[in-house]
Amino acid sequence: MHFLPAPSPINVCLKGHNLDTFNVHPRIQIEVDGKNKLLPGNVGIEKKNGRECMHVIHTDEIGNVLHIQFVRPIRLTLGDFMKIYSANNKTITVVDNSTGSFTNQTLYLKDFKINYSYFSGNGFLPILNLTQSPPFTDNFVGKINLYSK
Repeated sequence: MHFLPAPSPINVCLKGHNLDTFNVHPRIQIEVDGKNKLLPGNVGIEKKNGRECMHVIHTDEIGNVLHIQFVRPIRLTLGDFMKIYSANNKTITVVDNSTGSFTNQTLYLKDFKINYSYFSGNGFLPILNLTQSPPFTDNFVGKINLYSK
């Protein structure tokens, strides 16, 4: 008998929203050339095989709060989020609210230098390797700074 490894949790489609026992809500701040942006309300939600797929990491609304939901406690990081947020590894969508109305902007990652960091007791500390970033928790605050090249 052969057993296949379980799929990576970030590739799993949830059975429904708020049905699982493990839920955390980390915050992600996004700055583009020094200006605050927001996450879209549909991060981690896509069509897969003709059906809606809500990933373990997703947003419930426009803002800076992620929702991580799974059947058991799991260690997920900013690196895992980026695999969902930029599934094609080429673009991300941010929401600009500088005019008082929400406007989606698609950013091409190749046009930016990107710095990742997380908040600790000593302010924001750089994340040099996304796979080694601290795990998401309810009090995690991460920052993604994009600077035009």
